[in-house]
Amino acid sequence: MNLVCKAGVMAGWRMMLITGDKITPEPLFKGFMLVELIFVLGIIVSITLFGFVALHKRFSQSLLKTSAQEMVSTLTWARRLAITKRKLHKVVFAVKRRQYWIEDEDGEPLDKVINLKKGIIFANPNLNKWGEEDGIVEGGFSDNCFVFYPQGTCEGGSIYLKAENQDSWYTVTLVPSTGKANLYEGKH
Repeated sequence: MNLVCKAGVMAGWRMMLITGDKITPEPLFKGFMLVELIFVLGIIVSITLFGFVALHKRFSQSLLKTSAQEMVSTLTWARRLAITKRKLHKVVFAVKRRQYWIEDEDGEPLDKVINLKKGIIFANPNLNKWGEEDGIVEGGFSDNCFVFYPQGTCEGGSIYLKAENQDSWYTVTLVPSTGKANLYEGKH
């Protein structure tokens, strides 16, 4: 392989490669132009941005589902306590503080106060049900609690949880005749 130097018309000196019987010019600049780099970086940034938005939405939905499952677990635990101790137990909700806890029939809290996950709220589902404004629809009195009886039954009703920044919902519904807590995705 031979290298020959020739004067370029506009670019000054340039190296030419002689391979066999062909002479091919060697490019003046090796690498990418600034416009190409900016274009590629723009594509990478936009793909990354879409990925983060999708990941954030998925994370928010995961927190909502976890909060709803924890609530079902607490309601189930209150039902079991009522049956085994043969005493009335209730799950009390502090809607504005986004908290709930289990109390015995004397009003003494039995367990720690449970906070909803960050970004999860009790929300009004706008289903035109009486008393749904705070996100909790009781079958009995509107006292922001669900009572579980020693026979395993309870006050029926629904609890609506929503991700604050999205339109994702979970509904926890209590069946009065069995005291069972059911979890549904969406408004139910």
